Amino acid sequence: MEKTTAGKSGLKHFASLNSSETCFEKADLLSNLFAMANDEIILTDCDFNILERNYKIFTKKSDNVNNFFDLLKKRNLLEEIHFILKFSKGKSEKTSLRLILPEGKYIKTQISKRKQCGKLCGYLMVLTDYTQEIVRIREKEYFIDTLMHDLKTPARAEERALELLCEESLGTLNREQKQLLKEILTSSRYVVRMTDNVLAKLRLETEGLVLKKQMNSIKNTIESCINDLKYMLEASEQTIKVTSKITDDYFIYDEETIKLVLKNLLTNASEYSPKNSTIYVKITNLQQNIAISIRDEGKGIETEKIKTLLYNPESYNKRFKKVSAGLGLFISKKILEAHNGAIDIVSEINSGCEIVVKLPYKPSILTDSAAVE
Repeated sequence: MEKTTAGKSGLKHFASLNSSETCFEKADLLSNLFAMANDEIILTDCDFNILERNYKIFTKKSDNVNNFFDLLKKRNLLEEIHFILKFSKGKSEKTSLRLILPEGKYIKTQISKRKQCGKLCGYLMVLTDYTQEIVRIREKEYFIDTLMHDLKTPARAEERALELLCEESLGTLNREQKQLLKEILTSSRYVVRMTDNVLAKLRLETEGLVLKKQMNSIKNTIESCINDLKYMLEASEQTIKVTSKITDDYFIYDEETIKLVLKNLLTNASEYSPKNSTIYVKITNLQQNIAISIRDEGKGIETEKIKTLLYNPESYNKRFKKVSAGLGLFISKKILEAHNGAIDIVSEINSGCEIVVKLPYKPSILTDSAAVE
């Protein structure tokens, strides 16, 4: 057990010490805790006057003050003082906040109320320096941004070059050459889609999902996705049939991430459907949502596996021996939840699979581009 962990466990006990324990027992326990802990421990009275501390974070000579708020005032942390005062007057027994010190330190602060015989007698504060953790997160974010650029730029350039060749923009191809290029293009697009999914998952883990919502046409978005997948569909001799039961298909969403969702779902429908089959896409108005149904003629998914597929992509990765089997649905679910939408799967073995995407629908409401965390 690490010293810090042991120290915090003991602190919890110290915070609940009652008057039946001797002053010697309290002082001895406190001395041991201060020696063991890597965190700064501060005990105050009800007015936040400092009774005891161990000087692990606030180590400057100017930090030798008598009141905890004086430590914060010296670093102009006035909002944090207001937050703590509000906590002190409330019913909560403990709270936490982050302190960003001018000297560049990031401090996690946990504050607990100390009571004797049910009456407030002061506060216990545990301050943890997690500056190095923040540095590691920022380094990881920089790595992801660099990786995104280094992977996506050449992959998309290759994809576009193959498209030009398939369209015979650079010269006529014979049947065998064209078929071979289509297969290479399908593989290239798979790499691009997997790159997008992996990078989306990494970004989701480090900083959350940031959306740039604008007014878009869902019909145009779907048409664009189908066009991007046309060579894959041709190779499998599959057809996508789109029907719409809405008149006004313009509403607010982040087109880039919704395209990733639709490409994931359409690609999965194609991959797990036989040749010469049809994939059915239906757009309907479902109360306050746009519902996009994607139904295939594949083998289907066991009912008991559906929830696992959405919440634990690794399980399906093992089953199908490839990452795309579960990761695409997992990322799609996170993107839709960020839109306040949802995803539903209806499937039975040997009866195909239907996936329904739901997005909040407020037609004809114009808005500026906005970033939403």
